[in-house]
Amino acid sequence: MIRSLLLLNKCAHYDLRTWKRFEALELPPEAFIADSPSVWDKLEITERNKDIMSRALSSGWIDRELENCDRLGVKIVTFSDALFPPALLKIKDAPLLLYVKGNMPPAVNKAIAVVGTRRCSVYGERTARAIGSRAAERGWNVISGGAKGIDGAAHAGCIESGGVTAAIFGTGVNVVYPSEHAGLFGRILDSGALCSEFPLGEKGESWHFPRRNRIITGFASKTVVVEAPHKSGAMITAGLAAEEGREVWAVPGRIDDDHCAGSNRLIFDGAMPLVDLELLFGSKSQYAETYLFTDEETAQPARPERKNLTEDERKILSLLAIHPDNTIDNLANEAKMSAAEVFKMITVMSLRGLVFSSGPGRYSSYD
Repeated sequence: MIRSLLLLNKCAHYDLRTWKRFEALELPPEAFIADSPSVWDKLEITERNKDIMSRALSSGWIDRELENCDRLGVKIVTFSDALFPPALLKIKDAPLLLYVKGNMPPAVNKAIAVVGTRRCSVYGERTARAIGSRAAERGWNVISGGAKGIDGAAHAGCIESGGVTAAIFGTGVNVVYPSEHAGLFGRILDSGALCSEFPLGEKGESWHFPRRNRIITGFASKTVVVEAPHKSGAMITAGLAAEEGREVWAVPGRIDDDHCAGSNRLIFDGAMPLVDLELLFGSKSQYAETYLFTDEETAQPARPERKNLTEDERKILSLLAIHPDNTIDNLANEAKMSAAEVFKMITVMSLRGLVFSSGPGRYSSYD
């Protein structure tokens, strides 16, 4: 199967959805290559991509790719492998495979994505490093893109505290980009991994990086945006996380700093404000006690009042009362809303003490 997946992945525009359509034809995996003309037609592969795959087959590209992976110590982890991150399988456009150099973070561990601008402030760099460090101390894996600025600081903080981190490349996994991070990537490989869905040797095309962002968020149950302008890859990443029903957090920044305009806007739109690292990695009770007003006589969290709720918010709370420990996607389907709308409401109601995270990507309401 790996040869067929490598060939389809060579096109760079197809994902697991296409392979599932192939599986629905009830043909053996090798038929994707052996019966290529008819099979590709049934899958509605474009003429351009048919040409890419035909040339790859005739030139012996698959054998060379496998040989080069073996020579470079790169593993090819497909969607059906035990090492493939389970959380990544749940996104709508999951990759067919990952090229992995190093050690894939254990699937059973929790993972947090940390993203932000390359041109970060000293404060932003320090904060990203602190998040990476605290994540390592709490046993969380750190996922980021290996770029300069926020990404690099988060990776470094995790490494310095003995944690495991993975850098998701927008290039081939054997391409050192940016070149200044050659040393950092070497340190990541001591315990973590460099990963990419792009074939070996692929350069950093502009469209590669927005595409790889779905993998960064797909690894993680939480995404933190430290500093980001309005128009940036980090904002695209945050949007992808919200669409998949993952938690989105943002670090508040100065209102007169363009590099914080996007991350501040995320908070305005409903992302959780990261005002204390204990909230990010703490328990449900720590989160609730921070945001709920308390009764001064008993020093216990007061029962939140359900005043001034919109009709949609009441609908979500009703659904959570019937089916607690629910996901954003399920709630969106049941309420006939978009996942982004539901996520925004969940975030606001979490801050009001009406809803809490009961597990990665799952939510319940307080009785």
